[in-house]
Amino acid sequence: MDSRIIQSTLKMEFVNEKAVDDAGVSREVYTAFWDQFLEQCEGEDERVPRLRPDFSEAEWEAVGRIWVKGLIDLGVLPVRLSSAFILACMHGIDSVNDDVLMSSFHNYLSLTERTAVAKACQGTLEECDEDDLLDLFTRMGSHCIPPKNTIKVAIQTMAHKAILQEPKYVIDCFSRAMPFALLKVPDQDSLVSLYDTKKATGKKVVQLLQTTQVVRSQKEQMVFNHLQRYLRNADQSKAEKFLRFCTGSSVICVDQIKVSFNAESGLSRRPVAHTCGATLDLPYTYSSYPDLRTEFDNILSSDYFEMDIL
Repeated sequence: MDSRIIQSTLKMEFVNEKAVDDAGVSREVYTAFWDQFLEQCEGEDERVPRLRPDFSEAEWEAVGRIWVKGLIDLGVLPVRLSSAFILACMHGIDSVNDDVLMSSFHNYLSLTERTAVAKACQGTLEECDEDDLLDLFTRMGSHCIPPKNTIKVAIQTMAHKAILQEPKYVIDCFSRAMPFALLKVPDQDSLVSLYDTKKATGKKVVQLLQTTQVVRSQKEQMVFNHLQRYLRNADQSKAEKFLRFCTGSSVICVDQIKVSFNAESGLSRRPVAHTCGATLDLPYTYSSYPDLRTEFDNILSSDYFEMDIL
């Protein structure tokens, strides 16, 4: 809530957790905050803040500062927060061109709505899609599907309303903190590029992996290959969870994830991550790929990572 926070050095801690903050804890704090905040926002893959009775101007300004502070200090960017919305916060609503707006709107919609909108814009709308499109137009304040020759314009107008007009008050509040981020994101192209760079995919996460050993044993190499295979097969959700397990953030904030090996087996065998150093301590005692896959799936699906002194 204090505007001076932007230029302050922060150290974070969780209640009843023993972890020492050397970036990893802070990344986890920002990530946890955005996870909870975005639950209250409108949209699907990309979301837009909606007005809330418990948030006044001061609270919205504070959220804007949190966005800026996380990006400046740690490179944390909540990629599920609409890129068109953020561009409007940084450079004004008029800076958002149709390509960025429609890309954000596409990700804002549910999968069935996206399909119907895409077909409508291409002029290939089928009868089975009309109900989905009508539901969307009704939700956005219209009660009929426009004629084919005007439907694309109507969809763009609907996108502008949902992504930019309705959260205009929030955009104005966020914008007051944004000048501090302009060195990192000076224009539209840099913002679009930043979103693309930060989004976790299995392939990107594999490229971050680096082993601490120059020479690896046969067992270590085999398990490292299993880990690479696991991540290449991972969808975005699993890649984000793995990244958060290793770094504290579900977006890419580090240049590498260092992988070391140990000989733990039996009940004591488990991967251990050190988020401050972005290090993964991995047993080389997995007998097969399914063995490693099962253990990682169980860890990443638990939604509970305990922090301890590193």
